[in-house]
Amino acid sequence: MKRISSILGLLLALIFSTEVEAQLSDRINNPSTIKSGARPVAGNFGFFLALGIDQIEDLTEEATEVENAIPLINVRYYLRDDLVVRGGIASWKKSRILEGEIDTSSAFGNLNPGGQGFGANYEHREVDAYTLLNIGIEKHFKPTNILDGYVGVSLPLGYSRGALYTNRGADGTADFLTVETSRFSFVYGAEFFVGINAFVADLPLALGVEMGFRGLGKLGDKFKTTYEGQTNGQGYSGEVFQNNIDDFEDTQAQFEADNIAFSSLKARSFDTQGMIRFSINYYFN
Repeated sequence: MKRISSILGLLLALIFSTEVEAQLSDRINNPSTIKSGARPVAGNFGFFLALGIDQIEDLTEEATEVENAIPLINVRYYLRDDLVVRGGIASWKKSRILEGEIDTSSAFGNLNPGGQGFGANYEHREVDAYTLLNIGIEKHFKPTNILDGYVGVSLPLGYSRGALYTNRGADGTADFLTVETSRFSFVYGAEFFVGINAFVADLPLALGVEMGFRGLGKLGDKFKTTYEGQTNGQGYSGEVFQNNIDDFEDTQAQFEADNIAFSSLKARSFDTQGMIRFSINYYFN
């Protein structure tokens, strides 16, 4: 009897294991993917506004300078569902003008200055500007998944320039001094990054983040100054160059570079750093 029970148990176990194996061997994985939101496809455009951590910090400060607050504005175009070209621009400009006639008779702070005097004219003008273009390409992966991941590279190209003009005369004489200073630097570099976008509901809207590193260089990072003047009827003029790089690690080298007038000068710099940017994206046909 025990032997029969053992044989029956063995048969039941064999049948059960065969059934389970059949069920497992017949199983078909679900190949479907989940599509989230109005996903962009080939032929679509997109805008995205990207802010780096340093720009976010600058925007929260009360005394934020213009050049630190301007974010990078980009346009994307989908060549294919998984291949995107993009172009962006960051730009700012500051201008300052001061024109007047120097008061030569009254003393500032004197309660009884007497009559108002008129002296030599004074003129001072400053311009500082910066423009940087970013042209790049992105390779996207699994564009139908909930999260859109990609890798990319971009090439920043642009310029930085500045100009200063000062003219001042001496009251009652023909003496004067005119100083013109100008700077034009070519900006270049490269960015390598990975990114991810998360689409919002069924809207053509996504929130994203990019991480990577960038190298940015400047050629011609110097000032050219020309001057012309006259003192006691004796005229003079000249041309000198001055350094504009202000972050030397060697403080002595920095002091010397800032206080030497060069007859000729080459000044260039290149910096590499990590980066992280947060973005908001909007897509349309």
